[in-house]
Amino acid sequence: MALNLKAMSRFATSDRGSTKQANWYVYSTPDAAATVSAAGYWNGAAVPQNLKKGDRIACSVNVDATPAMLNLIVTDVANGVVTVAS
Repeated sequence: MALNLKAMSRFATSDRGSTKQANWYVYSTPDAAATVSAAGYWNGAAVPQNLKKGDRIACSVNVDATPAMLNLIVTDVANGVVTVAS
């Protein structure tokens, strides 16, 4: 499936001074962990969620079958391409 922005919410911001902030998001999806971790999955959130390096995403994955937790960190955002790692 594809990223569902309605299922993604920012719930915290860590202010590191000036304009340096790290945001925490929650996301719930029927997609598998491998899908959510795959290249390109988060690209659609780059602009609307203003994702940036250091942001964290706490994912509830596979919610329609056997739910699991997946924690991701944004490692890079360049030209609308979002890279994450677990």
